[in-house]
Order: sequence, then structure tokens, then C-alpha cells
Amino acid sequence: MSAGKVFVRESGSGTRTVVLLHGYSDHGGTWCKVVPALAERHRVLTVDLPGFGRSAGHWRAPVLDHYVDTVAEVIADCADPVALIGNSLGAVTSLAFASTYPGRVDGVVLADMPGMAGIPRSWSSGARLPLDMVSRALSRPVPPALVQFAVATLYARAALHRPDRLGVDTRTAFAANYASRRSIETLLAVGRAVIPELARLPIPEMVNSLSVPALLVWGERDLITPARAAGRVHTGARRRVAIIPDAGHCPQLDSPSEFLELVLPFLERSFSRPAAPGT
Repeated sequence: MSAGKVFVRESGSGTRTVVLLHGYSDHGGTWCKVVPALAERHRVLTVDLPGFGRSAGHWRAPVLDHYVDTVAEVIADCADPVALIGNSLGAVTSLAFASTYPGRVDGVVLADMPGMAGIPRSWSSGARLPLDMVSRALSRPVPPALVQFAVATLYARAALHRPDRLGVDTRTAFAANYASRRSIETLLAVGRAVIPELARLPIPEMVNSLSVPALLVWGERDLITPARAAGRVHTGARRRVAIIPDAGHCPQLDSPSEFLELVLPFLERSFSRPAAPGT
């Protein structure tokens, strides 16, 4: 399905809807290991956020405002509140949406979210690369397949504690964002726009003032947004923190079974209210 110019994969046919939001330099395929289990119980909408995947050409600044508007468009046909599951930048998007439209959300899962302890240094450094320098580098005669493979391998090693768990299909999907000079320039442009936005957001305060149930998950071995940031979360009846051992920045890929063991019960509790008549 599509929501305007945004690509959305729909799975399952449950009465309640779960929306999956990926991180920076990623796309909806990052959820491939957990979608089947989620879709057994719920309707699942897996989004390619603007600037990435099949939505690569359709982004605008302010990026986070655009992403919040995108989620609103994706769930426009949902009579009942939804659950949002986001990884990294997708977690920030989920947080921003739930803070703006709490009545449309039954619960949020925020996986390895940046901003609880500042913005990752690697993001800020990468976003500062001059676009003209990148364009010149990309104009050199390097086989595109080699560039894609190298970037996908490096990203997997940064994002996963066990990159060997990343299958060929998922590695190829990572590389798709680097398929051309234009797509790489788009990634950098999105990064340059969104990093200052993230830096301005009072993310710890937003988390601790959420009025909807929240499950915050970190991979114990996350090198990008270390799990120690979990210490800034005020846990309680509505907010829970969980650390997944031997997982990196993308626990849905590193440790999908452990991720689901946390998420599925959370969704059942979040969806405890009966669905509206006619859905």
C-alpha cells in the first residue's frame, strides 16, 4: 500500500494496528525477522520513512515534523489507537508522534533511541561532511556494487553486535540506500537536516512525561546509543526499560526472539481496550 508518496508494507489482518518505523540509513526491511510474529496477531504497517528505501525521493525539512505528519497519514484509516515500534531515528519519530497525538496511540516501543544522553558523535561527524566533497568522491570510477557492499558491511558491523546474523537479503537491503550517487547525497542531506533537530529536542523530558505506555529497549552492546542512557528513564507503571544481552543498535535483527519476548506482551497490555465497533 502507499500513503501519498510514502511506501508502506501491510501484513496481517488483526483488528489493531502496529506501525514499524526504522532508523537512519535504513528502511522497512529491517523488521523482516519480527514482522511474521507480529502479523499473526495484529495488522502491521511497515513504513519506509521519507528519504529512505522506496520513499527515498520524498522528504522535506523539518524532518521530524514531516515524519510525524507521515505517521498521521499512514494511520488515517485506523479507527482505534495504534502501537508504534521504532528503532533509532524511528524511535524518536514514535516519541514525537505519541507526544503530539497521545489519543491516537495505545503504546510505544522505543528501541535504541538516540537523544537520552546526547546525539551520537558518529552521526554529527557524518552529517558535517561537505556535500560537494562527497559528490566529487562519488564521481570517481568505483564499481557501484563494491560501494554498496562495503557500506552495508560497515553499517552492519556498527549497528549489530553479531553482524554474521545479518542475512544476504537484509545486507542487500541495507545497501539499497547507497545504490546511486543521488541516494547517497539524499542520505547525507537528511542527516544534515535532522541532526540539529534531534539536538534541540528535550528527549529525556519527553520520555518521562509520556502519557501513553512505553517500553524502552536497548541492545546491551549498542555502540551507537549505549544502553547506559537507560538510566535517565523514570520507570514506573507506564514506562519500562529492558536491556537485551548480546544485541547491538538493531535488536530486532540481532536478537529477534528476545525482542519479541518483550514486545508481544507489551502490545497485548497496550491493546487491552476493546476495539471500536465496526473495525
